[in-house]
Amino acid sequence: MKKAAHATHVAQVWEGVERAHTSVLLHLSRAEGGMMRYQDLARCAGISNSGASRRLDQMTRSGLIERRLCATDRRGVFAHITTKGEAAFSRAHKVFLGSLERNFGARLKAEEASVISEALARLPLS
Repeated sequence: MKKAAHATHVAQVWEGVERAHTSVLLHLSRAEGGMMRYQDLARCAGISNSGASRRLDQMTRSGLIERRLCATDRRGVFAHITTKGEAAFSRAHKVFLGSLERNFGARLKAEEASVISEALARLPLS
């Protein structure tokens, strides 16, 4: 039961980052300059524009991201990952990778893991 409770905890919160925030942080961490327009980020993260607005506002209040206005379009708003957001994502990512290793990697042969890794690398993020 302890193992199941730990797995549930990891699935819900990865080192202080809510699960719902990890997709946003992933996309921002891979974006050029660590920032994306709100609507592009919502599309990539698979959330509605209204849902994105609420989530990004919450993440801004938490200090994980910051809003930046577009210099060329007054209506344009960018989400930019902060140093705190980068650190939180890094910790969460390490927990996630550890979970993958425990649950899958330890059970696969090196060749099997390589084939799966190559196949997953070809999939789009969104």
